[in-house]
Order: sequence, then structure tokens, then C-alpha cells
Amino acid sequence: MFQLRQPSSATSNVDTIDVIGPPRALEVILCFIYPSTDPPTINNLTLLSQVLVLADKYDIGVARSRSQTSLVRFARTEPLRVYAIACRLGFEDEMRIASLRTTLIHLLGLAELPDEFKLIPATEYHRLILLHVRYRKEAKAIATTPSQTPASIKGSFFGVNLGAVIGETMRRPVVESIRGGTPLNYESLVLAVKTDHNIDAETSGVGKLIRSILDKANALDLTV
Repeated sequence: MFQLRQPSSATSNVDTIDVIGPPRALEVILCFIYPSTDPPTINNLTLLSQVLVLADKYDIGVARSRSQTSLVRFARTEPLRVYAIACRLGFEDEMRIASLRTTLIHLLGLAELPDEFKLIPATEYHRLILLHVRYRKEAKAIATTPSQTPASIKGSFFGVNLGAVIGETMRRPVVESIRGGTPLNYESLVLAVKTDHNIDAETSGVGKLIRSILDKANALDLTV
């Protein structure tokens, strides 16, 4: 990338290039180029993003490859930001992993998106919206599918299938919560069922049903 004139003697002036970037990120980049006994540890997503952008800008492969492996660690706690960073830098694997983690968030209910979304095309955001629509549709379909009769409930009462009745009673509030836009994670669904229907998910068995629905939806491995 850089072509500098080589000095003709030890006393010759050497051309220099000004490198612009956040000081801490430049320091980390230099640690990758001139490795020490303790390789740099990046525990801040903002710093990691800055390092990755600089590594991409100046084509510093060792810094890019080593920093890229750290990106997925943040997908669990900050999936939207990781998704946008991965989109910006063209990291397909990290983008897919982060996109699935974002399904825990009610995307369309957010008042604002992370600043990183300002730096990616609207088409990438649109892909994420389509993923959320598909994921919620699949979760709702799973929730509305009659489950097997619990082992402790057999037979019928006056011709009524007790297992089917109880199963429908358990599913209805969960389906309504999914349809209503509740974030598709266990804590949010349990709270919605308790708030809207006055049902204790843990003692009623609804909590087990919610976990089953989410496990099956995640097993579909839907990504952008």
C-alpha cells in the first residue's frame, strides 16, 4: 500500500506517513504488528470496531484476522451492533451469527438503532427486518401447533379431551404475546403472560412451553 523512498545513507531523511485514527485503536494495531509477550485483549466493542476498521483501511491482515475472531464474543450482549459492524466490513459468518441473536429483540419496537447502522446500506437493515418477520411467523406457527397430551393427563371427561383443552389454555396467552410483538426471549414472554393474563408461567407449565417453542424456533437456524 505504501511506497516510500529508501534512504541513500544513514543520515538521509526518511519519508513519513501520517496515520489517522483513534489513538487507542492505533496502539492496539501496533501491538499486532510488533507482538509482545502479551497480545492485546479487546474487551470493548467500540474499540474492537475501530481496530477492525483501521486494519481494513490499511490492509493489516494480522490485525484484521485476530480481531475478527473476537467479534462473535459480543454478539450475545450487543447483537445489533455486531451485525452492523460485520455488515460494514463484509464479515458474512459473524453477520449471520449476530442476526440470529437479534431475534431476541423486538426490532420494530425500538425507538432508535445503534449508531453503527448509519454506516451500512439500508438493504442490510431490510434483510434483518425480513429475518425477524420470518422468525416471528415460525415461532407463532410452532406455538399454535397442538402439543402432545401431557403424560399425566389421559382420557376424557364427558367426551372432552382434557389434554387438548389444557394444552390450548396454555398455548393461547403465549400465541397472543408473540402476535402482539413481545420480544422473543424467555424472560419477555414470561413477563407478558404474567402481566396480560395473570398466569405464573413457572408454576402453570407455560414456562416449559415457552422454552420448547423458542428451542424449536432456534433449531430452524434462520439467518439473513
